[in-house]
Amino acid sequence: MRNVPIVTIGIPVYNGEKVIGERIKKILNQTFQDFVIVISDNNSNDKTNEICKDLSKNEDRITYYKQDENKGPSWNTNFVLGKAKTKYFVWAFADDIWEDNFLEENIAILDNKPNVVGSIGDVKLFNRIENGEIKIKKIENLRKFQYVHPVSGELEDKIRFYLNYNMSSILYAVFRTEKLKRANVLEQFSNPIRWRSAFACVLSIIREGDLFVTTNNNVFKEVKPTSGSTIQYMRSTGYSFSNILLYNVPFTIWFARDFGMRMFLQNFGYFLKLNIKSTGGICAEVIRIIKRISCGQPKYW
Repeated sequence: MRNVPIVTIGIPVYNGEKVIGERIKKILNQTFQDFVIVISDNNSNDKTNEICKDLSKNEDRITYYKQDENKGPSWNTNFVLGKAKTKYFVWAFADDIWEDNFLEENIAILDNKPNVVGSIGDVKLFNRIENGEIKIKKIENLRKFQYVHPVSGELEDKIRFYLNYNMSSILYAVFRTEKLKRANVLEQFSNPIRWRSAFACVLSIIREGDLFVTTNNNVFKEVKPTSGSTIQYMRSTGYSFSNILLYNVPFTIWFARDFGMRMFLQNFGYFLKLNIKSTGGICAEVIRIIKRISCGQPKYW
């Protein structure tokens, strides 16, 4: 009987035909090999299904699920975590890139530091440029710990630090499965869909232990060469117009409820600025779209 592997790699994907094959092949070449892969295809309408089935035929470590309807990114991300029965778990999104020692380095940290709930390498960004062939253009960080930061100590200090740090890329770390499942709030934020679900999940994880950032491996996250409209993104992912103007209010309410009024009031200034800034940003974008229409330019949402 085969021993239970150490880590589950969860890959939620939708219409990933351009990247999913290479992503899986790179994972299979990790220096750490004691893993299983769970792929959840959120009812793709491209060749994702064909590619995943072909790769799983000769690799018994891969379990592939094709969903019969698209239930949204939060649901799909939640689904692969729910299938994990191993000691450790990591989300591997289809358009990301890991260095070959990613699993080895971060699992070693978790094995040797019982207080650490999640470990990750440095996070850097890249553009995927298509011009006849796909080329990767990596973007150097401007400072250390630009997108992920270690945190330890008292819970109140950790929460205060991460609220002001305001980054959620640590969610791509290798985690202790049991603690991640206990901290996971993605389902709460998917019905109805609400803003900052990933960041809420990070704050919940901090309650379970410390976060560690290694210096010997990198995670590369894809970003688009040009920025888009916040309203356009929200509309494309299911937000109603009534939920857009005050889109950080549900996150604020969630924090007050889950962390208690004492901690909420300790960080009241942060939430006040967050909601003023986000509402102001939406209003400014509405003004920009009105200006575009009045000038005869095409609207972007």
